[in-house]
Amino acid sequence: MRKLSLATWILIATLLGLVAGLIVGKPIANIRFLGDLFLRLVLMAVVPMVFCSVTLALARMDLRDLGRVGGKVIAYYVGTTIIAIILGLLAANLVQPGAGIQAPPDLKRPTTMPKVDIVEAILQIVPRNPIDAMARFDILGVVVFSIFLGISLSLLGKRATAVIDFFETLRDAMINIVRICMYYAPIGVFALMAWVTGTLGIGIILPLVKYMLTVIVTIIIQTAVVVSLVVWLFARLDPIQFYRQCTEVMLVAFTTRSSNVSLPVAMECAETKLGISKKLSGFALPLGAVMNQDGMCIYQAIAAILIAQFFGVTFTLGDQIRLLILILLIGFGSAGIPSGGMVLLAVILAGMGWPVEGIAIIAGVDAIPDMFRTTLNVLDDLSGALAVASSEGQLDREVYYGRKVVTA
Repeated sequence: MRKLSLATWILIATLLGLVAGLIVGKPIANIRFLGDLFLRLVLMAVVPMVFCSVTLALARMDLRDLGRVGGKVIAYYVGTTIIAIILGLLAANLVQPGAGIQAPPDLKRPTTMPKVDIVEAILQIVPRNPIDAMARFDILGVVVFSIFLGISLSLLGKRATAVIDFFETLRDAMINIVRICMYYAPIGVFALMAWVTGTLGIGIILPLVKYMLTVIVTIIIQTAVVVSLVVWLFARLDPIQFYRQCTEVMLVAFTTRSSNVSLPVAMECAETKLGISKKLSGFALPLGAVMNQDGMCIYQAIAAILIAQFFGVTFTLGDQIRLLILILLIGFGSAGIPSGGMVLLAVILAGMGWPVEGIAIIAGVDAIPDMFRTTLNVLDDLSGALAVASSEGQLDREVYYGRKVVTA
């Protein structure tokens, strides 16, 4: 008999929680503490994990030798990620998937953040004391310090090897903590889902449907418009041919829902079907798997707004700009984190001061949007590598159009 995956158990727990909440009603709120325990377990290791992950992502880059090609690749990844987050925020504000439903009355709502001017908002991003930022769960401050530390370690070269090894070991230990805690996820998700549905009733279904459709449609727009324009304008190639040549890797990404599993297939596709040089694809695609998570960013933007609207949190344009920056920076170190979508969403919600309990609402239906966002992640990496290869003369157009056969 095939062993059920964690994602399947979470889906089952979500459905059972939904049914239990509808049957038992408000008294089932007494088991909410089981869900709160799950959230505490996940958040326990989050700050050091994010700190180490972002630091390592930059420390491992040889910034002194990155050069023009590396600069182009990184600029592309950052640019498309910002576009993806903006699209996600626009879609969430337009559709408002969490609006129109009364929040659970026993939820302690976060207070509205004090309004500050732009200068003060920028200053608040940089922590005076990084240890204090960690203690206060100031995720944005932690990420900013991690970026500077990672760059500094990279510039030190071989002298920083011992420190980088330490951070890698610490990061792996934190990931193991999260992996262990995720075994408790089905119980926690069941309790939180039962509490929400017991309080709200069948009305919880509408936000879930609107959320899934919003994420999927936004990802399709990012793929059909942004990725296609990159191929057409920057690589000066036929976008239809691009998707035709990437059919196999798209299917692998869609079915496995894993960028890491798709990476070897994507690298072979880049060389044998798109005509990208092995040297460039060997640099750009692994880097993209680490820092270019456009599908994930769209999901996080829409899910965060959904949860804020669902629980009646008041947020301003300034809060959404802060959310954009937070998603962008945290995405740089997201690779390798188990159940990364759920864990990183919890980090972002905590960093915004929004209800972390909201992850239970979407945890069980995450698998379907995940198929689309993983596919977008892989296509984004390939289109970026294609555009840079074209600009650097490292693209064989005969291979791209199928007039020349290359073996891996």
